[in-house]
Amino acid sequence: MRKLKGEIIFEGLGLHTGEFCKVKLKPRERGYVFVKNGKEIPARYEFVSDTNRNVTLERDGERVMTVEHLLSALYGLRVLGAEIEVEGPEIPALDGSSKIFVERILENSEEAEGRVYNLKYPLEYEGKRAKILALPSSTFKVSYAIRFEDKGFSQFFEFSIGDYIDKIAPARTFVFKEDIEWILKGGLGKGGNLENVLVIGESQDWRFPDEPVRHKVLDFIGDLSLSGIFINAHFIVLMGSHADHVNFAKLLAERGIWGDEMEIGEIFSSLPHRFPFLLVDKIVHISEDRAVGIKNVTINEWFFEGHFPENPVMPGVIQIESMAQVAGAVLIKRLEGKRLVPLFVGIEDVKFKRIIKPGDTMFIYVKLLRFGGRFAKALGEIFVDKELVASAVMTATFVEG
Repeated sequence: MRKLKGEIIFEGLGLHTGEFCKVKLKPRERGYVFVKNGKEIPARYEFVSDTNRNVTLERDGERVMTVEHLLSALYGLRVLGAEIEVEGPEIPALDGSSKIFVERILENSEEAEGRVYNLKYPLEYEGKRAKILALPSSTFKVSYAIRFEDKGFSQFFEFSIGDYIDKIAPARTFVFKEDIEWILKGGLGKGGNLENVLVIGESQDWRFPDEPVRHKVLDFIGDLSLSGIFINAHFIVLMGSHADHVNFAKLLAERGIWGDEMEIGEIFSSLPHRFPFLLVDKIVHISEDRAVGIKNVTINEWFFEGHFPENPVMPGVIQIESMAQVAGAVLIKRLEGKRLVPLFVGIEDVKFKRIIKPGDTMFIYVKLLRFGGRFAKALGEIFVDKELVASAVMTATFVEG
């Protein structure tokens, strides 16, 4: 991990607008935030407004185009945080890669302590053409394949995070020569030239024989930063676009299991519930606003004695209670030692899609929707074999413990 030591300035023409742009990087403790005309735009998937041949972030009427190469440099070097002041419509293209960003950041940063999470369970995404699979790993690795069947062009590259500086950062953005006119008619690519764009079909020196797919890895790393977390996993990507990358970053942040764990002893110390009403066996992920719990449903559950002996079905109210208990673990974590107990006071939008029976393993996902004041609200969802089986929005209030 690294942290910035001082200000770094980059300036030049934007790749798509062709207009002069200036960027000033400043140290920040955590997270990447763009600042334009005094307004902050967090580098998060929630603020992506366009993914047409670039990633554009937008908030409160301010927007910044082509953020992916700079974000790739920051995330690829595992810089903990940066405030990025922007003048102009986009980030300067420089040489069309992340190389210059990386060189300057290395000169003006130092090693630092920071948290990198490990993905614990596989995560899959499928778009119109793309497929992305993340597998648990103790290191960061990307295997990327591109295939343009109509152009007879395909490449594959695999890399680990330690090779980012030499093998990924220098790879330039690319375009097929026959697509240039169409891109220009769409109002993009106005700042492109043979110095900052690799034109496939043009007589030009390539930095690597597989430079295009390496640049796709570069883009993927920049787009993955929009998840807001540093994570180790083996990412396998086939034909990803910026839209696919951003959608996957959202999935990783909202569905990925990578946070802290709570064993049964820690659950006992966190929740007031005990046998026979403790309905969570383990919490495999808990972070600031989200948790994932596991409940292994067995024939020995007390409620199966009467619901129903000949055809045992987990009662819906018990399913809701299991979601509420996982939500309670998140709320108690957020209360940070305050002597308050969250009490369940309301439910809405409850849906049961299929029965839960003995032998099922419930993955209980909870996300906080509101936290503050006297009330909290959370969305709970239960999955069995990757199938959504129940969901509810729950409201809690806090009382003295």
